[in-house]
Amino acid sequence: MSAVKLANIKSDGKTGATQSELQLGQHRVELPNRFPISPERNALKPAGIKDPLPGEIAVLARLAPPDMVKKLLTQEDAVKSTARFLSKETGPDVTRLLFLAFRGGANISQSKDLKTILDLQFLAGLDIITVQHTMDMSPEDFEANLKFAEKWAEERGVYKPLMPVIQAPDNRETANQLLKLVEKHEPSALGLDLRGGFYYHSLREIEEFKEREPEVWVHAFQVPPKVRFGRGLLACSEGMILPMFGVDSFSRWIVPPPPTPLTKEVINVFDRKGWGSLKKKDFEALRDNSSGCSCQVCQGKNLEPFYEGKVLEVLAKAKVHDHLSQREELGRARQSIKKGEYLSLLRSKEYPREFLKHIPQDKQEG
Repeated sequence: MSAVKLANIKSDGKTGATQSELQLGQHRVELPNRFPISPERNALKPAGIKDPLPGEIAVLARLAPPDMVKKLLTQEDAVKSTARFLSKETGPDVTRLLFLAFRGGANISQSKDLKTILDLQFLAGLDIITVQHTMDMSPEDFEANLKFAEKWAEERGVYKPLMPVIQAPDNRETANQLLKLVEKHEPSALGLDLRGGFYYHSLREIEEFKEREPEVWVHAFQVPPKVRFGRGLLACSEGMILPMFGVDSFSRWIVPPPPTPLTKEVINVFDRKGWGSLKKKDFEALRDNSSGCSCQVCQGKNLEPFYEGKVLEVLAKAKVHDHLSQREELGRARQSIKKGEYLSLLRSKEYPREFLKHIPQDKQEG
């Protein structure tokens, strides 16, 4: 595969949302959409689901604490074994890319380190080569990494798309600077690492970038279940409102092990009726213990069977349900965008409607 392209683009006049077709070689993918990450695929067996998760793009996602990154950068055997594992994680019928969720100050700071990560992706036979930015990396250093990756691809004869992935900054000026630098390299794909948060100013810059570059595919990594706005936490499902900021697709956040024991009561589950993320007690009080969902996990039943079993089994069910149900709801979002009715759809949903109250009115008027 040598090209990534967005085609058949239709814009919603009242928001930054677009409905389009992502063309990856012979693959055709409807956007906006959601793509699975490794922990979701690993959740299938404990969730009792035999069929693979739908998703035309496989995000090979890894937590990347300092010790793991150091091992990759200093041990050739670690690179080779990781490449073999990545190459076998999914079947050949999907487009694959690597995403590292850097933790604890882990980073790729030197060109020789970047070369190791690029070589890892090449050895694993991945279809899209990611070049990731970290928060301690200046925009100028990130641009130097992009130039290095372009030269590496040319020298190695790697005719695959390069995807710059920027970590969402807290302020709009830095986001603008990063995007302007990336834009000079004329990427066909762009990644945004939301780091498990909601970075409004960065998303507004993404929206403006998308207006300038409508044919660039924008994918958001590490999208959390809820929207944290200021100091408050809204139940609104973050992934479902990202299209209004020019984001074409997203994947779930990668959560490290909790510091306290996990219980069934605190697990967030996507609510298809209100497009929020609710806990067990919320479904009991607000939805009469029903998810209103016919996915392979829920099967149109009430939520009693859903919460049966061990805590990790319930968590696995939640991951699979969220993916399946949001993929289906995004189909409705695509239809509404095509008709210019995406904002009306958001206002018809309880939790996006609450979210809209927290953003400037001009954003809701196009």
